[in-house]
Amino acid sequence: MKEAAQAIRNASSVVITSHIKPDGDALGSSLALLRIIKALGKKCRVISPSHVPCGFLFMLEYEDEITRYQPERDDRIIEEADLFIILDCSDLSRSGEVGKKMLKFETPIMVIDHHSTNESFGEYNYIIPDASSTGALVMNVMDELAIPLTLSIAIPLYIAIVTDTGDFNYPSTTSRTHEKAARLLEVGVKPYEIFRKISLDRTIDFIRLAGLAIFNVQLAHEQEIAFSVISYDLYRKFTPRIDELVMLPPYLLTIRGVEVGVLFLEFDPGHILVDLRSQGLINVAKLARNLGGGGHSGAAGVRMRGEMPDIVQQVIHAAGERLDRAHRKGADEARRLKILGRT
Repeated sequence: MKEAAQAIRNASSVVITSHIKPDGDALGSSLALLRIIKALGKKCRVISPSHVPCGFLFMLEYEDEITRYQPERDDRIIEEADLFIILDCSDLSRSGEVGKKMLKFETPIMVIDHHSTNESFGEYNYIIPDASSTGALVMNVMDELAIPLTLSIAIPLYIAIVTDTGDFNYPSTTSRTHEKAARLLEVGVKPYEIFRKISLDRTIDFIRLAGLAIFNVQLAHEQEIAFSVISYDLYRKFTPRIDELVMLPPYLLTIRGVEVGVLFLEFDPGHILVDLRSQGLINVAKLARNLGGGGHSGAAGVRMRGEMPDIVQQVIHAAGERLDRAHRKGADEARRLKILGRT
């Protein structure tokens, strides 16, 4: 962390980016770090490989505080920067066209992330897999830089933490997580207002599509896997906001006996987003990594190309194999403990 903070102090112009289809942690940590670096009196821009989802636009203090990458406008800005910071990305490919452009220069790259699958691809790597969120790590950098915590910085930090901990319900939530949240509340963050804007602002299209997706849930592998399929035709019929769809996979884990939930979304013909969730028996980040994606042990994802039935079969089979190995490992451990108990 000290090395990361010093690199920021030494820079004069910084470009920040995160992953494609940014979530609350990617956007919140990007905005917070932007405001922190600007508080140091330095030039800084956030250039995203994707647009800001509608559900998070309320975080912006002005329209182009985060801009979607446009080569004709942004290439000069990237070229003139003397530090690149990539947030919440387990590997460079997740940063899309922005990351590809950054690679064309010898400018040092800083990586701040909490994914266990991170490849440490930067010159500076501040990676803590046990952290609740990338936002929590950005907060540490803020403290190291001795930047005062303001409400403007606290709001995106809170959104980063609350969204990536599942409203403080995921295993990554610790006493330190709540201590950080308490600091954010002390400067004026109002949890209910943020909860209302993030979770109580659904479109009617999402509600209707969610109803169909839940109605069509299927069970596999002795009812330990629950999955739902949203075809391209169904998706286009309702056209919900893409950021709303992250609300669906957790519902699959509420089914009694289910260990793994999977949502298959065909957002373009032949292009399928696979969202994986786990109760903890298996690490879905490793499963996603083997399929070309990444994430966390309890929540991960991957984009795949092909026919929906083939991809569903491939993913469910791979998840089932991991569940079988987990059960065998558990049985072996139980036998070992039983033997030890007899000696």
